[in-house]
Amino acid sequence: MADERWQLMSGGAADLAVAGLGTGAVAALSGLGVLATYRVTGVLNVAFGAVGMFGAYLVRALVRDAHLPAYAAGLIVVCCFAPVLGLCLEAAVFGPLQARAADAGRLLTAGFGVTVLLVGIATAVWGQGARTDAPALLPGGTMRIGGVHVPSAVPIELALVLVVAIGLAWFSRSGPGIRAVIDDRRLAELAGLPARRLARIGWVAGTMLATLTGVLLAPQLRFDPSTLTLVIFETLGVAIAARLRSASLAIAFALGTAIGQAELTGVHLTGAAGSVVDAVRSNLFVVLLLLATWLTPAFTAPVTAQRRPLPRSVSPLPYLLLAALGVFCWNLRAVDLRASLTIPALALVLLSFRVLHSAGLLSLGQAGLAGIGALAAGWASGWGILGAPVAGAVVAIVLALPVLRQAGLHLAVATLAAATALSSFLFDQPLFTPSSVARPAFAQSDRGFLYFELCLVALALVCLTALVRGPGALRLSALRDSEIAARTAGIAVDWERLAVFAGAGAVAALGGALWAAGDQVFDATAFEPAQGLIWFAAAAAVGFADSTALIAAAIVIVVADSYVAGGSAILVGVATLVLPRLRWTEVTRRAFGPGV
Repeated sequence: MADERWQLMSGGAADLAVAGLGTGAVAALSGLGVLATYRVTGVLNVAFGAVGMFGAYLVRALVRDAHLPAYAAGLIVVCCFAPVLGLCLEAAVFGPLQARAADAGRLLTAGFGVTVLLVGIATAVWGQGARTDAPALLPGGTMRIGGVHVPSAVPIELALVLVVAIGLAWFSRSGPGIRAVIDDRRLAELAGLPARRLARIGWVAGTMLATLTGVLLAPQLRFDPSTLTLVIFETLGVAIAARLRSASLAIAFALGTAIGQAELTGVHLTGAAGSVVDAVRSNLFVVLLLLATWLTPAFTAPVTAQRRPLPRSVSPLPYLLLAALGVFCWNLRAVDLRASLTIPALALVLLSFRVLHSAGLLSLGQAGLAGIGALAAGWASGWGILGAPVAGAVVAIVLALPVLRQAGLHLAVATLAAATALSSFLFDQPLFTPSSVARPAFAQSDRGFLYFELCLVALALVCLTALVRGPGALRLSALRDSEIAARTAGIAVDWERLAVFAGAGAVAALGGALWAAGDQVFDATAFEPAQGLIWFAAAAAVGFADSTALIAAAIVIVVADSYVAGGSAILVGVATLVLPRLRWTEVTRRAFGPGV
């Protein structure tokens, strides 16, 4: 009897493991696509999630609206649309940036600009509603092999992974030439190497695999543009865990994580423990991404910075803009006044990027910290808004400690992974979210609360002025210019970084608390990582160090979204990609400045 029970348990575990191979194969294709681009160009294509999402929506549109067969739609999108998109990205975005020897900060912002733009277009065209009708390209059903039920699609998916891995290995035979292209593209071209052709091949291969990932993954999900983008982006962990070098390691991490995720479906617990297991089971690739960014050595070089003089005077423009906003909102209709409550809250979140910029730091996790502030405002009724900055500062310190000495792209991806983990394991779990968020007793009306928000933004501007012009400004400037020189000068670099992360977390959390209190309810979708990408791209487009522009960006984002779903994403994406071309020297000096 014991032997019979063991056989049943083994069969069930084997069935789950084989079922997980399908998801693992799709994740492996995604990771191999990232490697294909990175190993040829040296660019970490952070837009691959949005590319996959857009491809999945195109296939769905061709099948559901144009009534094409699923396989024909898939071939058109993967073999025609994806290569053209890859060539466009190389020719119009990343190729010119690399020709100008752009650093990781500019490449990162361009990648997320593409992401935001594609998400905005998909939202405007196909809407924000969740869908479950993506067509499947691979056959359904199962077959029985050796007593184990094997989904019919799994062998095909594994075969695709094998073919792609072999192709990547064959292409990598010209390793020294590719390495030369990555190290210095201009010198490689002078030496007669086909740098442009290699870059085009890398981008075409990467976009094709990203698109194939989205097309294969969408039928398994209930998705919308932001969700599908982030689900695909989470597979970046397999490439980072493989140190962006080894295709075999990326495949192993993808298959292992997917099998573990499938095996967890056989674990059934009740109560809080069951909720935790369910969350882990649904987000195991998020865990891998977070651990990979924490434990993997730096995968990009630190971003170089240029010295900028400290401001000589305090500009009154941001205060005048706040005053003008207050006057304008005085006569708004009730419904418009309610919508405008988000503007000061978002302005604070965007101003938190200025705090980070003071020390030359990048973070894509400000949406997560804003969500922490919103939770604090809901958990502690009455005084939660006052406690939100403390909560944000503490969480920011905890999240920054594992990657405190990282910089540039590594730090940005690590903070985005942390924001994704907060969203998946905290904000989306009803066990932890409050049912309502109370306003202060003296600001119960919408108009009263709006002016309370504006006063807090003005106070934050005063504190920011003290930060960039106070006694510690020279230390932060030294840290922003050169970490090595700052350490040599005796500056406690790690402590300074922690303090800056804490300050930025406090400002972002205060913005999140005001956001939730304005709505009087905690809305997890307001603090999704995709929203954080839009905010980061907007701050980069207008200038991390320009308070007036950051507040104006908050106004534009809120107004755009109130008229067209996805409108802010389209505007921000276009601004991120176009502004540097219109005024390259001035805009990049303002938007990226030293330390990005």
